Amino acid sequence: MAVKMYSSYAAGGGHPVMSGVSGALIALLDACLKDGYGLKTVDSIVVAGGVATLTINAGHSFEIGSTALISGATPIGLNGDKKVLTASTTQVTFDAAGISDQTATGTITAKVSPLGWLKPFSGTNLAAYTSAAPDSYGMYLRVDDTGTIDGRVVGYESMTDVNTGTGAFPTVAQLSGGMYAGKSYQGNSTARNWILVGDERFFYLWVETNALAAGLMWGFGDLLGYNPGDLWGAALCGQNASQVNYTGQYSSECLSYSSNISQYYMPRAAYGQPGALKVQRLGGMFWNTQAASGASQYSASMLKFPNNADNALLITPVYLVVAGQGQRGRLPGFFHTPQDLTVSGINHRDRYSSMPDLPGRIGMMLRHGGPGFAASCYSMLDITGPWR
Repeated sequence: MAVKMYSSYAAGGGHPVMSGVSGALIALLDACLKDGYGLKTVDSIVVAGGVATLTINAGHSFEIGSTALISGATPIGLNGDKKVLTASTTQVTFDAAGISDQTATGTITAKVSPLGWLKPFSGTNLAAYTSAAPDSYGMYLRVDDTGTIDGRVVGYESMTDVNTGTGAFPTVAQLSGGMYAGKSYQGNSTARNWILVGDERFFYLWVETNALAAGLMWGFGDLLGYNPGDLWGAALCGQNASQVNYTGQYSSECLSYSSNISQYYMPRAAYGQPGALKVQRLGGMFWNTQAASGASQYSASMLKFPNNADNALLITPVYLVVAGQGQRGRLPGFFHTPQDLTVSGINHRDRYSSMPDLPGRIGMMLRHGGPGFAASCYSMLDITGPWR
């Protein structure tokens, strides 16, 4: 399954806007998950030496690592999803191996390719999404976007309309109204930066909710499970309370945090016993349960960067654990670091062309917490994939 990346940082604009306006979160999810965005007529595609150069003189919404969906070109091998290799104001390039040198013909269009999810139900500032992948566990994500500083999100095993479902996770008793999906500390129309990365079965959304570059991230979908018979291996990972006004997102409400504090929710136990579970998350290299990825907040548990033995950046997968039962699965494409990166020179959105232990994969660093704060911390997303 292809991993795709979307963000507000693309120089050409044309992307959906995240803000504190009701409905902004759903508009963003619609664009990234099911519709795509930034549709433009292509002026030319020229293939030379196995590389295609696409020119849109009016500008485009692509950046390096995003995926362009191209239609209407001859030869037909130029159509479909194409990972962007380079990007300038009016041009992008992509791999065209096997296609002879030529200039494409046809009425050609291009847009940022959607992730391939479905939106079976909707209402006024309400929406329900589910994976279209045939091997998905088929869980639903209900989004209530009537609020301003936060959206509210709940998972369901099944739904019959946007307000009716069974098998909620979290349940009303666990967290009434659902988990929090941060939008904007201002609660107004000021645009906030955002990044969404996912595949056909799981996605993460990072939003720069705070004025001090503090980023919150949440995610939903199917885990990398250990038991093929576990048909409920999905999770909703987010915040248990509104966090958008925090200057540092190192707390137990953040995806960057590795601890045995329960914050995430799954629909059932591994063998199908009904009832939503509140589950724990642990980074594989953390031996201290109070540690934020890449931060100095808990310096006693953090390693120094770079690693003295091999001058390396260390990363570790993140596991979801059921208390008293063991590991249930792994978060796909998501990694913590047990090193203190606060004085490392590493920056938000820095890319690593070969992830540790994953040669050829590109990892992107995402900041949680404002620069200059001891709580500032970093997680890594694999933006190349595949995750499965």
